Amino acid sequence: MDDADLAQERQEAHLSASLSARKPRLVSRDGNCIWCKEEPVVAETAFCSAECDEDYHKYKREMKQRAAGE
Repeated sequence: MDDADLAQERQEAHLSASLSARKPRLVSRDGNCIWCKEEPVVAETAFCSAECDEDYHKYKREMKQRAAGE
């Protein structure tokens, strides 16, 4: 095995580890926004708008901070 083969194996291992460490993508189970629950989602997302996406993630961050502070 030469240096190029070793580098390719290392790169593939790094990519595999990175992909497995990703958080699962949010998905709407019923096709409606997971935050407001009223509007249909935009394709390939779990939210009806950028505002709902931002509000959801802001809420999750705040809950995480509160739990860490207890």
